[in-house]
Amino acid sequence: MKVFFDIDGVLIHGWHAKPERRRPWDATVTEDLGIDGAVVRRLLFEQRSSAPAAYHACAVGDRDLKDVLAEILPHAGYRGSVDAYLRYWFEHDAVVDDQVLDVVRRLGRHADIELHIATIQEHHRAAFLWNEVGFRDHFRDIWYSARVGHLKYAPEYFATVNAALGIVPGERPLFFDDTPEVVAAARRAGWDAQLFDSVADLHRHPRLRHLL
Repeated sequence: MKVFFDIDGVLIHGWHAKPERRRPWDATVTEDLGIDGAVVRRLLFEQRSSAPAAYHACAVGDRDLKDVLAEILPHAGYRGSVDAYLRYWFEHDAVVDDQVLDVVRRLGRHADIELHIATIQEHHRAAFLWNEVGFRDHFRDIWYSARVGHLKYAPEYFATVNAALGIVPGERPLFFDDTPEVVAAARRAGWDAQLFDSVADLHRHPRLRHLL
């Protein structure tokens, strides 16, 4: 059985589909880096008129995040290197949910379980999480949006993953995500997608509880 996990809001505490559950990684960025975090958030993540947010192009692999930040950061008063900013961002935005990771470890002991990550990420943070945070030690692969070329809301995302892994109709890979729109898209693609709220959702799921 293939089991997929989202990153933000599932494997990592930080951004969450529910605003009240979010833990901002940049809460002390002004004190630490002398930068106006609100300006970066607005220029990077907010949609402007009919144009998508600047981050969107990074998340689908059309632009490099470093290039986008090189344009944005001076407007927020930052004079350091883009690499230093990214290091700060990625390290502060990598608070792993140890309870969820413990379930992942337990599932990984079963030979018939194949673990994957399905996430919206650009290339640099995906590499950081995979290599430096160490998700590569627990999962077979990471299917992130910039690699796939589509956000998880799009049917093309799931079609690409299905084709790459040879997922056939009726296989119904299990998937845990905190975003209702993503869960709905995955279900339309034939996945057994579950809206994730806490580690209890993993322990009580009928396809997993006998394995844990």
